[in-house]
Amino acid sequence: QGSSALHASVFACAHARVRGAFSAGAAMPETNITDVRVPLPWEVAVQHVELAKRKAADQFLAIWRANKDREDSELRWGEEVEYTLVSLADGGACAALCADEVLRRLGPETGSGEDPRSSAGWRTEYGNMMVEGVTQPAFTWSLEDILLIEESLVWRRKELARVAKEVDGEVEVVTLSAFPLLGVPGCTAPAAEPSPDGVVSQSVLCPDEATSPHPRYQTFTANYRKRKGCKVGALAPREGILSEQRLSADEVAQMPFDLARRQSRERDPVPGHIYMDSQAFGACNCCMQATFLTRNLDEARFLTDQFLVLAPIFLALSASTPFLRGLVADTDTRWPTFKQSWDDRSVEELGTLRNSRTSANDFYIGAGLAADTQACAAANDVEVPIHEPTLTRLVEGGVDELMSRHVAHLLARDPLMVFDDRLDIDDTKEADHWEQIQSTNWGTVRFKPPPCTGSIGWRVEFRSPDVQLTDFENAAVVGVIRALAQAIVEERWDLIIPISLCDANDDISASRNAASSSLFWFRDFSSGEAKQQPLRDILAGPNGLFVRLRGWLDRHGSCSAEAHKRLEVYMMLFEKRASGALPTPASFLRDQLKGHPEYKGDGVLPVAFVHSLCALAARASGERPGQPGGELGGLLG
Repeated sequence: QGSSALHASVFACAHARVRGAFSAGAAMPETNITDVRVPLPWEVAVQHVELAKRKAADQFLAIWRANKDREDSELRWGEEVEYTLVSLADGGACAALCADEVLRRLGPETGSGEDPRSSAGWRTEYGNMMVEGVTQPAFTWSLEDILLIEESLVWRRKELARVAKEVDGEVEVVTLSAFPLLGVPGCTAPAAEPSPDGVVSQSVLCPDEATSPHPRYQTFTANYRKRKGCKVGALAPREGILSEQRLSADEVAQMPFDLARRQSRERDPVPGHIYMDSQAFGACNCCMQATFLTRNLDEARFLTDQFLVLAPIFLALSASTPFLRGLVADTDTRWPTFKQSWDDRSVEELGTLRNSRTSANDFYIGAGLAADTQACAAANDVEVPIHEPTLTRLVEGGVDELMSRHVAHLLARDPLMVFDDRLDIDDTKEADHWEQIQSTNWGTVRFKPPPCTGSIGWRVEFRSPDVQLTDFENAAVVGVIRALAQAIVEERWDLIIPISLCDANDDISASRNAASSSLFWFRDFSSGEAKQQPLRDILAGPNGLFVRLRGWLDRHGSCSAEAHKRLEVYMMLFEKRASGALPTPASFLRDQLKGHPEYKGDGVLPVAFVHSLCALAARASGERPGQPGGELGGLLG
């Protein structure tokens, strides 16, 4: 108790300048993160790591035993959108650091509470310019609810914009995957300076005020840095990078340690690359996610595996992140920056932990594979680290080895938020330690066991897509994934390819114009073998995903003509992106930059361009394809 109190005092003093962090009357909003206790600092928490891991394993085991035979018949699903608040005062463009106040006014939910088209839930996010909006109440499993998605998103954005304007009349709400100027001097409102000698990120580029003032995020960021042994460092190749300047993945992972040894405080220490030395550069990027309740454990495991194959495909189709730290990147998605900026591996672990805890998932977990050793070995063809005591504990407790290895792999990572008054909780009634580990391994897909309360069943979260500029596009992303989820489960589509090829697809998805120009590994349904194919064939070729989905819709019988038509419009958006008939948002944004009168062709974003981009993103968020007088015809068709 004493160590937590001391740590809280240190953080309160160090962050008095962080907006409302610990001031009287500034309680954090009721948004599922209501506990303002401060986690133990890493130098204290590390003493409890093995205890926390053991308790996490026991908590998972209790959940598994209580729910392994559970069946749910009333299925639901929901989506999450991460919004960015921007200030466009005086012709500028700044990240508006007022999310804490906006959330206080919104509360945990607004609206009727009875219809997702006039209700929303609100959640705190990592950045203090970010608000997460969620479906409230959840959609039903009827395909007709696909017709509700756009209306829900439109109402939610308007509600958020209304409250944001109450807080600051210059603030606009946008769905940009990355705020283009984060890390540029003067990029926040109110203005804030980086704190390279501070106690949180120690970034020379991004002020700590960009991070939510909630103690969870401030301490989490500091603990990441302390555990790693230096601050993080993401490196995105710049547009125009020379071939000899490109770094391998191993060189990128090593670079933060090299810069720390040099005590570098340079803004651009690596030629040809955009350097980003704070977790905010990854966690303040925005995505579109969807979570699906399944009927039972086996169905959740099966859907997780199929989603792993689809995740990099939809990341490429939704690519929206060509601008980072005021510069033009040679990549199109947020994921490489996210992966690198949340890599907590120490220098010694670079040779034993194969990737960041924000990398794509490392192996399949389906019950069918658990029963077929040969098929499992062929699919899971990559060696991954595991926490051996967890594996032994779960197998002895009756969990099959494949699921035990999944949990033991999660627990190969250390918990980074430990609370000293939660070390002795009853592992059959509470699951704090399991949830801490589960929620801080950020793969492209998340297998989600029920909470310890049993209030909901086995779920699967699809996490890869970049957020889109418009509500129409965001609805298209989750609408198509929703239909695919049901078709895949009902017809037992087997999309599995070796997991190493999923890794390769994850890397490919970030490439420039990957949706229309790159080849992805995908299963050839005639031979059953994986081969490289363009996305246009994967989606619309013989036995393509959308060809099969259309066939399923025709056979389904309970899908109205209107819902079928809406899904057809959504699928056509992605087919056109895959064929090159329409650009991805990343390509569209690059073209907008090239046409701006103040752009000099040097890869540096003019503030006037970012102002006009944010104004367009706020103004045209409700546009749909073919809309008369629309400003986004080049993006939507």
